[in-house]
Amino acid sequence: MRTFRRPNRSPAAEGTLPRETVFEILRNERRRHVLRYLKAHDGGPVAFEDLVEYVAASENGVDVEELTATQRKRAYAGLTQTHLPMLEERGVIHHDHESRRIELTAMARRVEFYLEPVPESRIPWSYYFLGLSLVCVAALVMEALAFPPFDSIPVAAFLGLVVLAFLISSAVYVRETNRNRLGADLGEE
Repeated sequence: MRTFRRPNRSPAAEGTLPRETVFEILRNERRRHVLRYLKAHDGGPVAFEDLVEYVAASENGVDVEELTATQRKRAYAGLTQTHLPMLEERGVIHHDHESRRIELTAMARRVEFYLEPVPESRIPWSYYFLGLSLVCVAALVMEALAFPPFDSIPVAAFLGLVVLAFLISSAVYVRETNRNRLGADLGEE
């Protein structure tokens, strides 16, 4: 009897990207620099040399013009030996070795989904919306039980305020999310 074996396929070849793989990709700052740069350039293609300079400048906190040869070499070696092959293997970038150009693939959007930078002075949006929901539920209960001052507010007006609170919060969340997308901090170069 003949058995058919399914060929081994990487998650990228199957069009999926497990959460563990996404976290593995984002765990390294150099790979995050690569993704930000490519996203800021509408996904690429970008020249490999320009990417190297951006990564080296970002890592060293200097302008491209101030980079030393050692800083460039360090970024070049790390990108060519480790990070770009890993990103390409995972299906997040396409590196055309002949033209020396790199671009994002559609798979990169799955990585971007996991980025929600939260400054130390803020709470994550998920906690904010949970808190807003709890406050609204408590207020609705007080409205239903006719506790002052809720007893004097018409139910329709109260529900309108709840919807307005969520609408404003959602609009702010969308604005913040768009501002935090990969590459948004680079602006026009």
